[in-house]
Amino acid sequence: MLYEIRFDDEVHAAGLYRILGQRFGIAPAAIYVGRLEDRPITADRPVVVVTPPEDDEGFGWILTGDAELAEQTQLTELELAKILATGLGVRALVDDGTRHPDRWYLVARDGSYGRVITNEDSADEGDLRIQHALEPITR
Repeated sequence: MLYEIRFDDEVHAAGLYRILGQRFGIAPAAIYVGRLEDRPITADRPVVVVTPPEDDEGFGWILTGDAELAEQTQLTELELAKILATGLGVRALVDDGTRHPDRWYLVARDGSYGRVITNEDSADEGDLRIQHALEPITR
């Protein structure tokens, strides 16, 4: 998997279809938003999958995509997160690429971003909670 972008609020399918369709030509049929167990087995493999949180998880909406998404967008995970956070009006977390599992980039709704540290205890359970910022972030 090349992309794992986590969102702090609901990702509406219509907004995602609009952004990915207009900017990158990804058809709505190639985008799945919902619980994996609800996805029809006979359906084609989507280019983008967005799953909701199981409970009240922080940054629990997760977008995943692989080489096909990378081919179509030609963007890094952080670049795509900035576009989606701005277009969807949500904040996003993206792994910062270091060996520290608790360090992420927080992307604000305006596309600005900075490194943050999450709570290691909650991260093990898939629940990312920001402890503090390592650099200034606009909002």
